[in-house]
Amino acid sequence: MPRHIDFYDLLISNNVPNSSQAASVKQTIDGLSKTIFKLQSQLGALEGERQQLRAILSPVRRMPMEILGEIFALVLPDVLDPDGREILRDLGRVCKSWQNASLLAHHLWSGLQLVRPPEDGAYGRVVSWLNRSGALPKTLQFDGSGCECTFEEVPCLSTNPDLVRLLITGPPLDHFELLGIHVGCFVNWIDAVNSAKKSLPGLCPWDTLRSFRLQCPYQLQDESFVIQHLPFVTSLNIEFPSDLVVGVEGDGSPMVIIPIFSLLESCKNLETLTITCASRFDLFDERELKLLGLAKSRVVLPKVQKFSIGRSETNSILKYLAMPAISDLDLDLEYGREVDDKFGATLHDFFRASNASESLQALRISNTVVPAADLRHCLSNLPSLKGLILQWVKFGDKLFETTGENQDLVISPNLPSLEHLELLSLPRTYEYQSELRDFGKAKRYGPCIFTVSFQHPTTVGFCSPLQIHALKKAGVLLNLISF
Repeated sequence: MPRHIDFYDLLISNNVPNSSQAASVKQTIDGLSKTIFKLQSQLGALEGERQQLRAILSPVRRMPMEILGEIFALVLPDVLDPDGREILRDLGRVCKSWQNASLLAHHLWSGLQLVRPPEDGAYGRVVSWLNRSGALPKTLQFDGSGCECTFEEVPCLSTNPDLVRLLITGPPLDHFELLGIHVGCFVNWIDAVNSAKKSLPGLCPWDTLRSFRLQCPYQLQDESFVIQHLPFVTSLNIEFPSDLVVGVEGDGSPMVIIPIFSLLESCKNLETLTITCASRFDLFDERELKLLGLAKSRVVLPKVQKFSIGRSETNSILKYLAMPAISDLDLDLEYGREVDDKFGATLHDFFRASNASESLQALRISNTVVPAADLRHCLSNLPSLKGLILQWVKFGDKLFETTGENQDLVISPNLPSLEHLELLSLPRTYEYQSELRDFGKAKRYGPCIFTVSFQHPTTVGFCSPLQIHALKKAGVLLNLISF
């Protein structure tokens, strides 16, 4: 404690100071307070200077711009709508380094969505935006939801001059999506694009498009749905509405949707095809005479390697298609809650028509109820199959069936190339142990990973070390998912 001569006695006692002493003590306190404030200000300035100097040595300064750009990509979608574009601009406004990082990350600029009518001058802004992606594949989306051209005498949003111009004279596009439109809007848009092309020599971005997605969530009201004017795309994704009807027959049944087959027949270069249905309905009235003839000849898609059916009630479309190069088939029968007694036969006939025994390597079936015998039938001749996934599939019995004894033992279905088998979301009562035993006896070319999970939280049965050892010896690695 500092020694103050003028009031030392007061410091070492409890004596009451007189008025002169009290004034002296107060004056001394004021002086000390000013000194403390001055020193605190100096300390704050020194700490700020120290913090600035530390920032020079911060590891963030040495972070490559490429990594910072990847961090930006984690907070942004692949295709940027107006809000996403504004977020990207805000990131570039933080500092010069962040701006450089966003510009160097070309993939941040490769996908763009236009929402309804583009504003005046949109063409130049879109071209400038997409050109920042360099040579990367570019994606353009157009959301035409809300167009009222089919109800009122107003211009169709899909025929906006800037949108048509982008597809005719804009940057080369890899993927284009037309979302939320009426079929009439689609026809208007196709006509506008083809009319604009007539005045241009050579190829345009629309002609070189690789991938196309059409989302048409509104009711089809006539048979003007003619889409054979698509470019030679190799990837096609079509999303149908929940109440899909192309006209109505006299008895109230829906008419057959022939235009989809016209489309597919014109897309002989397709390698990837996805057909998604937004709700539970049948795509086809199979009594239609045109379909009866088509079922005999089938539409052949010679180059399709991956085919996906999403959220459909049945797999009936497979009756009318053949895909000789099919290697990956995904059937998501989301609304198929009833037993489809034609499921196995339809799938088996599709495999036979496509010669899938030579090409099919991956098969996924989900959300359906089908007898185990039908499953075995449609899997009976797939020697090239490497991956099989059955998810939320109720088949009521064991998938693998053992017949014969000793040397005459036969395991059905015979899948000698299988490398991954996944039985997911099984009923809690499913006898997976006997399934494992029989599957372990099957002949295979190499090891196989067998994954099992259940629909409800449950403690599954125990596999003894002896059982696990026998499976490993047979080349089966068990992945048992329990809760």
